[in-house]
Amino acid sequence: MSTEEKLESDKTSDLPGEGDAEGEGDELATAELEEPSDEGGSGKKMIGLDRWVQLGFMVAAILFVWVYDHLITAIWYAFADPNEALATAGAVVAGLVTAVVLYGNKSAHGLVFGVTEELSKVTWPTRKETSSSTLVVVVTSIVAALVLFLFDSVWSTVTDLVYKV
Repeated sequence: MSTEEKLESDKTSDLPGEGDAEGEGDELATAELEEPSDEGGSGKKMIGLDRWVQLGFMVAAILFVWVYDHLITAIWYAFADPNEALATAGAVVAGLVTAVVLYGNKSAHGLVFGVTEELSKVTWPTRKETSSSTLVVVVTSIVAALVLFLFDSVWSTVTDLVYKV
């Protein structure tokens, strides 16, 4: 058996519900799943990604409420003075319904989960790396500003001499 065939058979044998006795696949669905890590750690918990997905949809719900509130108020204002409390209540209902519908939509949920999964693979810089990189950017910007000031001063002097100002 080749290495690829062995890896493929390992992947399919680990899926819940396949080849398991009755009920054994259910406990895997509720347990914390671990993703293997290349760096020798215990790995990221896949269940932990769900909370970020849910947080993303909560933030989206807040944004929907804000957009709907402004939209309802603007449309209502075109016809009469809007009742702010009623417009906000309608926006809250519409925003929550939109977020729940999107959360239940497989493609939207899959997209957000995929983005979250990719972001969990990112190696974020440490505080020390961020500080040193920021220092490099600030020093480089100051040096570039000084060089540009020098070039501008020299060019200004040359043009003043040419035009005898």
